[in-house]
Amino acid sequence: MCGNNEHTESEPIRQSGTSRRRFLTATGAGTVGVFAGCASLASDDGDGGTGGESGGASTGDSSSGQDFSGETLRVMVWSGNYADRFEETIKPMYEERTGGRLQVNRGWNEILAKIRSAPAEQPPFDVTITEGYFYLLGRNDDLFLPVREENVPNLDGVIDYYTDFRTTEFGVPVDGAPTTLIYRNDLDFEPTTWADLAAPEAANGNGIGIDKGFWWFPQHDAAVAMDEKELAGEVYDEDLSMNVFDYMKEQWNIQGWASSGEDIWQLFANGIIDHAQWYYEQTAYDIDDYPDLSHTAPDRNSGFVNHWCPVRGTDKRRMAEDFLNFLLDAETQTRWSENSPTLFTNTDMEYATEKLNEDLPNNSDEAALVAWPEFDYINSNFDSFNQRISEMEASSN
Repeated sequence: MCGNNEHTESEPIRQSGTSRRRFLTATGAGTVGVFAGCASLASDDGDGGTGGESGGASTGDSSSGQDFSGETLRVMVWSGNYADRFEETIKPMYEERTGGRLQVNRGWNEILAKIRSAPAEQPPFDVTITEGYFYLLGRNDDLFLPVREENVPNLDGVIDYYTDFRTTEFGVPVDGAPTTLIYRNDLDFEPTTWADLAAPEAANGNGIGIDKGFWWFPQHDAAVAMDEKELAGEVYDEDLSMNVFDYMKEQWNIQGWASSGEDIWQLFANGIIDHAQWYYEQTAYDIDDYPDLSHTAPDRNSGFVNHWCPVRGTDKRRMAEDFLNFLLDAETQTRWSENSPTLFTNTDMEYATEKLNEDLPNNSDEAALVAWPEFDYINSNFDSFNQRISEMEASSN
């Protein structure tokens, strides 16, 4: 475990304010029918953090039809409208399917700290969402239980790229988002690539806003813009890695340092920025509330995938694995996309609109065009990279 990883959890984490309307009401693909009723019985194995295989470890069917009537599963999700949409869609679907109850907890940068500080056999929740960095840190700190794949058969239906590029031993890849480029409509300049942020129209404008908390995403987008290596290969080249920050400082007129979606929208409202780097899911959900703004997902960009993990010490391990299987189900993800403009991972899921289908990866070839950060490397270089970002922010004020 990296001894100084705690600073990561003190960094601002991305989030988005609640939208004034709901995403995708009656548009797009038709609503998936009510899921079938409960099927076979399976009891929790209650093996806590021991990782034992006894009791209730039988294989569940791919549509997640276990009966957990009377049981409660505590699930941690991202705060903000992500949690709102999760409670509107996933919670009632899973409860109707299994008879169990989901207790939804909301959090951001404190998620891993809560698990660490709790007694090993009394975790604060049974399942947690993680993006790539939290997934690495949690694995390194033994905060998650191994996923028993016989209880998560829908993992076989995940796009190969997402099961190959990062381990699924302790969590399954369910959803996520590429980065997206936001811009003002009245500039007579519609950027389509990250390199366009270095064009005179952007360089001579009010400025650019980026994520200062999860700075590795704008870092990777800038490397894509440099185009000296494949995708963001500059980040991982010792001779070029610091040049990426030089490029950001010299070529991008960064004037906005955001730690939430609300920060981005406010920076636009205050006339501080004309362009911004943010995340497709949150932007697509909120963008209609801002008629003066548009966004585009470049063909090559960065992004994140959420891995959902069973938490160490849970006595609901079998129910947790059934829940992971449910999240990976194609029908679940299809219906989820009706209120969440989110990247999903099942090969057979169908996005609710053609725009989502065009903008988000649908197969391994398209997923390979996204520069997913390699977090072992980011973590080993965290201090030097973070210092450069901090210096850039300080010099722009």
